[in-house]
Amino acid sequence: MKKMLPVDQRDIVVGILKSTDTILLAFDAADVLLGVYPEGASFGELSCPTLGMPLGASLQADFVRIHVGGEAWDEIGYFSKKGTSSLTKKPWEIRRFGATGHVFECMHPGAERFMFVTPLPAYASLESLHEKSIVNHAREVEEINAKLKRRSHKLKRAMDVLERRNRQNINEMNLAVELQKSLLPKSYPDTELVSFTHRYIPMAMVGGDFFDIIKLSDERIGVMISDVSGHGVAPAFITAMIRSSFDYLVSRERTPSTVIGRLNEEFSKIIDTDHYVTAFYAVFDFSTMTCRYCNAGHPHQLLAHTDGSFTEMPPSNPIIGMLDHFDYKDETVPFRSGDVLCFYTDGIIEARDANGVMFGAEGIMRSITTSMKGSLDDMANGLLTDLIQYMKDPYFEDDITLLLGQVLDSL
Repeated sequence: MKKMLPVDQRDIVVGILKSTDTILLAFDAADVLLGVYPEGASFGELSCPTLGMPLGASLQADFVRIHVGGEAWDEIGYFSKKGTSSLTKKPWEIRRFGATGHVFECMHPGAERFMFVTPLPAYASLESLHEKSIVNHAREVEEINAKLKRRSHKLKRAMDVLERRNRQNINEMNLAVELQKSLLPKSYPDTELVSFTHRYIPMAMVGGDFFDIIKLSDERIGVMISDVSGHGVAPAFITAMIRSSFDYLVSRERTPSTVIGRLNEEFSKIIDTDHYVTAFYAVFDFSTMTCRYCNAGHPHQLLAHTDGSFTEMPPSNPIIGMLDHFDYKDETVPFRSGDVLCFYTDGIIEARDANGVMFGAEGIMRSITTSMKGSLDDMANGLLTDLIQYMKDPYFEDDITLLLGQVLDSL
């Protein structure tokens, strides 16, 4: 008999589904809907589909298959109220898979198959994710306070103190969240040279990951990604300092190594904690089709080529904050039209399976290779799906940041 996941592990899976705005539907062999996760999830303004009935019995469901090359197909779903046109509604990405042997099999033991339903664009914005986190945090605080109020009157004074501290913590966390949201790009550069997509899932309400994309000239694009050690408010404020210094330096310094070197000097002067920063800054010159980069202790970043090969850009310089003064060096690699630029932090490569083996850069390369002919969103979604299926428990132990870019073939 199939066993259901423990409640805490189910909560983790549901939490991940909520954070990515994904709905998991469970069906029996006759396509009768058995379960919806998260419970009560709906397709936009539509109500939740009815359990115990086929999906099409409670709402209008139209599916479109799109050929993307070879034997590969993408499936898109459109949902609306019965008797109305669904094709005027927003599209949803559909993924179907059998329950047997799948990592989600124990979510609903009676299911014969599952369906992932994800809105396009696939993932909610950072602002939506943070707002949900704030609401959940405030709700937890209110529940704690409600329990305390049921205690004896002898605890009243302690409760009042606790409430004041809770309000102060929420205000401070809200400030940190607003700061964090302001650090990431609100849009990608307006250029016909390269297209981008990203996924950002902080482990806590705020994290230490940061990236930016800068249009330096009509033919030069700069990409910066960094990771401050630790989690919470302190790394978030250090990240803000890195962002502020980077914004100032990038318009005045020419080489990546000069920018990283100046960041190291500023960090060493101001920050006197145990935190450290890994950083990778690259300038892509589309007039010469070369990438000049400086990697300061950051994981190997990747260029995926259309012929299936990869160019790794390993760290050849120490992390920021290790040495007060260091002569950082640049490296140069070529790139071509159609290449995929893959930038990420260590939260992805250090995720482990049941045997403790890390996902690694090899896992990223495997995932990118299988989805190379699809869109950037397909690659990003597929990589996160592969990562979750690889992990022993679907719970991220670090911030997850993924930035993908593709050199446009029109060059």
